[in-house]
Amino acid sequence: MTNNDVPRLCGGTFFTQILQSRKPTVSQRQRTQGESDVFHNEDVLFALLRLVQPDAIKPTGNSFETYTTNYKKCMGSIGEDLKFSNETVMSGFTNRLACEYQAVLDETAAFCFDYIDIRETPQNHVKLVKRLIEIIRDDTSIADDEMFRIGRNGYRVNKKALPKVTEVNLPEFLLSVWTFVVLHRKDNNIGRNTIVAWSDQRAVGRYTGNDGSSIVQALKVTIPAERPAQKDSVDTSETETSDAYDEPASEGSTPDPAPNVTNQIINAPAVFFNSGANVTQINNTGTIIFDKGGKA
Repeated sequence: MTNNDVPRLCGGTFFTQILQSRKPTVSQRQRTQGESDVFHNEDVLFALLRLVQPDAIKPTGNSFETYTTNYKKCMGSIGEDLKFSNETVMSGFTNRLACEYQAVLDETAAFCFDYIDIRETPQNHVKLVKRLIEIIRDDTSIADDEMFRIGRNGYRVNKKALPKVTEVNLPEFLLSVWTFVVLHRKDNNIGRNTIVAWSDQRAVGRYTGNDGSSIVQALKVTIPAERPAQKDSVDTSETETSDAYDEPASEGSTPDPAPNVTNQIINAPAVFFNSGANVTQINNTGTIIFDKGGKA
């Protein structure tokens, strides 16, 4: 590249690469026949935002669509709805990466299943990895010793070794690159010249940027066998106890009428026997149950 600031890895350039390999959308002809895309660009960006802030709420109206356009172009305001400059949100994200990494990785795997074209025939997920490797390799602002996760169990390589890898786990790698972008590329405007360089000036919206072809070795890109299940927003499994569950009676059995019973259980008490002037203490007698219900 003749321009020293092209390419630049940032939010807009990463997002652009994701969209280049997203699941196929309907054609213009299908749209005129009433069919619509399963998802839009703002849906993809919001899903990326949810990896950072799981409880994010998508705003109503057209504001988020505008922010998405600006984010993709690396220009203008991205609004308060994208919390990438919010210290509390960023602190929560880094804490989740440190303490709940597998959960975040599962969410990233679900993102891949939902939005990335992972079909074997077009190999768009492989092309995505190759293009991102090219950008990282050619971005002179990224240090050679910057580490990126590429394999299971947190296997990492530095920037210098990245173009030579032969196997990459897609969720691990995308999460690693996204984490770098979110935590270290706060200024999304640094990718503006890259977006311009990638755009065909004769056709608005046509991508003419890097295509991954310089990564010539065979590259195996792995994904989970199936989409990780979505967790419920509220998990009560640890708060519920067996006492809160009423076991239904077995068929054909009729429980005896329960008397008004008050039981008192004392574990390992000390017992005193008083006989005249003598007092005897016996410790650790086990468990004593006083049954006031009239039954032995």
